[in-house]
Amino acid sequence: MSVTDPQPTAAESAQIEPGAPPAPAMPDGMPHAADAPASPPPAPCPQCQAARAPDATYCGDCGYVFSNDGPGPTVVPDGLIAGRYRLTRLIGERGGTARFRGEDVGTAMDPLPVVVLRQAVPPTPPSPPAESPPTPGGSVFDFTLPEDPDQATEEIPQGTDPAGWPGVSWEQSILLRAAHLSLPRLIDSFTEDGHSFLVEEIPNGTPLWDAWDSEGTTNRDRFTWLIQLAEALDRLHVAGAIVEGLRPEMVVVSPSGLAIVADLSELLPLPLRPDVQLRGGFATAPELLLNPEAVDERADLYAFGALTYALLMGRELTDLDFTLTGMPKPYTDRNPDAHPLLARLMGKTFVREPDRRFPTEDGALADATGFAELVAALESCRRNVDRARLDVAAWSTIGMMRSGNEDAVIVHHATDGRLDDIDEAALVMLADGMGGMESGEVAAGLALQSLRETLLSAPPFAPAHPITRPPTDTPPASTDADTDADSPPPARVSLRRLPIDPDAPDRAPDTHGERVAEALRAANHLVYEAARNGQGARGMGCTAEVILIDGATAVIGHVGDSRVYRMRRGRLRQVTRDQSVVSRMVELGQLTEEEAETHPRRAELQQAIGGRQDVYPEIYSVGLEPGDWLLACTDGLSNQTPLEVIESILRDSRSAEKAARRLINQALLNDANDNVTVAVVRVS
Repeated sequence: MSVTDPQPTAAESAQIEPGAPPAPAMPDGMPHAADAPASPPPAPCPQCQAARAPDATYCGDCGYVFSNDGPGPTVVPDGLIAGRYRLTRLIGERGGTARFRGEDVGTAMDPLPVVVLRQAVPPTPPSPPAESPPTPGGSVFDFTLPEDPDQATEEIPQGTDPAGWPGVSWEQSILLRAAHLSLPRLIDSFTEDGHSFLVEEIPNGTPLWDAWDSEGTTNRDRFTWLIQLAEALDRLHVAGAIVEGLRPEMVVVSPSGLAIVADLSELLPLPLRPDVQLRGGFATAPELLLNPEAVDERADLYAFGALTYALLMGRELTDLDFTLTGMPKPYTDRNPDAHPLLARLMGKTFVREPDRRFPTEDGALADATGFAELVAALESCRRNVDRARLDVAAWSTIGMMRSGNEDAVIVHHATDGRLDDIDEAALVMLADGMGGMESGEVAAGLALQSLRETLLSAPPFAPAHPITRPPTDTPPASTDADTDADSPPPARVSLRRLPIDPDAPDRAPDTHGERVAEALRAANHLVYEAARNGQGARGMGCTAEVILIDGATAVIGHVGDSRVYRMRRGRLRQVTRDQSVVSRMVELGQLTEEEAETHPRRAELQQAIGGRQDVYPEIYSVGLEPGDWLLACTDGLSNQTPLEVIESILRDSRSAEKAARRLINQALLNDANDNVTVAVVRVS
């Protein structure tokens, strides 16, 4: 007996493609489930085009969070939005809110890059019926207050309720409330074709990765940027938002030096909603995934620490930077010689347990978020990380052919530590006497003594304003009759130490340069007058080298033919120019370097301390980096020791003391026929 195929209903007929054969029937007349019309496969990830698993909420390859509107991909609209914004590509989508990259073509200048948020406008609920006017005889309290135009109230942006996340009005309200220069600037907001739009400026500038490592960038610049970002995060907290992650590629540095978060795709509501979908990247605080109901502002400390960790390491974070998921390896394990301020900064931000992050127990009394202490720690880094730590040593020898030493050297190395600030400075002064055995020694000694008295009485070795100390004896109490009505009240005495201020104008390199030049002129006047007054032979004088190190700058004063060298990355270069007759002849092309070494006038100087009534010092300013060496030496070393030998000794030495001894011993090995004096500074 044959079975007749049942006729499809109207609803079933609508689902059968034209010309398709009918489905084979089961004995009961129902089609096979396996042969039922299959649902279309999910669209690939719009960010990386990876295949999308059914029911997946985010891409397993790139972390892109899929829209809740359905499986279909979001299409970039053609044409202009609001007559001026062209959308170019989809950046991401979350909870029905799409984020596009676009251009603002409605300006007189070239099109400006922008980010455009788009969200469907929910249907408007029906309005309630109008209330009937009050009838006479109602309550005596039924009255309407007249509006007073002079009593305007501040309109506070609405929409920061976590329930509004993610949404156009929510993000607009967050940015309006945060109001920080390191956050994107709002350009426009409008409604068109059933969608709400928000337009944000993409700031012009250099990506943070490039700015951080660019030539000429100092740690002062870097930590200024980090302070700006920390303050912006703190403002987001006030507005009711945190970030899931913060990475260097999300930040640009404007031409004016302002770090701006250019990517807000990872903004989250605070308090955190239970249905928030997270990407779970390396910069995501572990509690966001493990304990979302307990999340607070300290989650952003972890994200901030991840950004700083990546910048300090010079690369993106990888699995190798973590012991376990969400448990970063301590920064000091990777960099045991790191600056202690950096070690503390990372140890109070990029750690798994929120209780180990900022704030400290005392700091929580003033700011429970920890960001006040974070900014204070960054300020300490900004002031101190560029401060050079110095290793200084000096040696002098008579040599192998002389019976007396006319050279002289003085080194002052000062360190001052208060709270988180470390202040360090060094003063190196070296002189090579001339004009006879006794007279040369007298000239060198007088010159260095004058230089020491002048330079040690000024910053950075002496405060610009001396600290007032209380009197040793308490004066008797005065009576009204003894009080002079016209005299000012006595100054209050404070024992508080003055703060360290490396940015003070009297510690600027130009100010130091003027001070060193004046000190050399004063030393010249002292030696010149001493020779005229019989304290030494007429014509006595000396060379002079002054190195004043303050922070990451060395200011060098130079008179004569002693020398100062700097070695950086294993290459030794002479900083000063010999003020000698043969050196000038080499500059004019009248002699070669080889001919100058044996020229009979090689000992003649163009100027020296004490040689004439006036002297014109040369002033140099050089930057210092960790690993640099500075060497000041008399011609007893430079005339007999080849440059490549000096370079090799410095490169192979592990301390300033060892380098100074090896240089002196090398000169003695070469049968030093003159006094030899060296002063070595190693920067770390």
